[in-house]
Amino acid sequence: MFNRLLRTAFALTLITTAISCSHDDGADGYTLRIGATSVTGTPAGSLGWGDRQGILAEQLKSAGVSKIEYSFFQSGSDVASALFAGAIDVAAIGDNPALRARSRDPKVVLLSLDSINGDNQLIGTKGGPTDIRGLIGKTITAPQGTIRDRTARQLIEAAGLTGQIQVRDVPTPESIAGLSSGQIDATIVGGASAVELQEKGFPVIDSLARHGFGSTGANIALSSFTEAHPGFREAWQQAVTAVNRDITENYDDYLRWVADTDGTKFEYVQKSTRVEEFNTEPFPDAGLAQLQAAYDFLNADGSFDHEYSVREWAGAKP
Repeated sequence: MFNRLLRTAFALTLITTAISCSHDDGADGYTLRIGATSVTGTPAGSLGWGDRQGILAEQLKSAGVSKIEYSFFQSGSDVASALFAGAIDVAAIGDNPALRARSRDPKVVLLSLDSINGDNQLIGTKGGPTDIRGLIGKTITAPQGTIRDRTARQLIEAAGLTGQIQVRDVPTPESIAGLSSGQIDATIVGGASAVELQEKGFPVIDSLARHGFGSTGANIALSSFTEAHPGFREAWQQAVTAVNRDITENYDDYLRWVADTDGTKFEYVQKSTRVEEFNTEPFPDAGLAQLQAAYDFLNADGSFDHEYSVREWAGAKP
């Protein structure tokens, strides 16, 4: 409970700071406020690469963006809250919080997908079960409302074990610490952290990829913003796809930058990243299929306030 209060206070502090920043339109354009998650306090992933290479700033000039400011949060749901609070203009988050945000308010616009084919692993404690059936009667930890939480539930459902394995709401850093001490049975981890744990002898019990599942990165805004800035959605899509194209063309450089930024080993990033994650069109068929699958799961789970069409949200005709 104390940790959750700390996270909430941290998010509210960032929201207050972001709201206090000016966002005036003028002859020289306007400042675009982007919210995202980051453990380093700097733009991460493809967003960070686009910022570092100057691609985002260059591509968004045509939409009147003269400056980009970032606010960083501990979870995608915190970023979505900042969007609703008017603290940011664009939320770069995972599909879970994006889908939930749209179910809450039809004025949430899906700008683009910035990544597809994301994977997460179910990692067990050393000496513990190596098959998900070995977790019957035990618990899996994952931050509630996140892609990792959905991963846990999807893997449990895929194994036909719904109701037989508990999913507990525990932040990832605490989960990894508990895994190391043997106090946690299993947790959901992605990226270089999952590879590092595997290298240290923690078993990979299951993963999204083994079942043909995947996650996407979604960029959302409110219709009040896109209506006030005609052409922004198209410019944003061009920017995102230009960034991803640059990543695919400079792949090893990108991986080294991620390793340096995150303070991890290059080989961990290399093993946990695939070039197929970086879509070079705003709504590729594979990404839309993964977004639809996530929607279907969350909807069946009773996670939504209102139902809607994913394809229409992405701009497809009814």
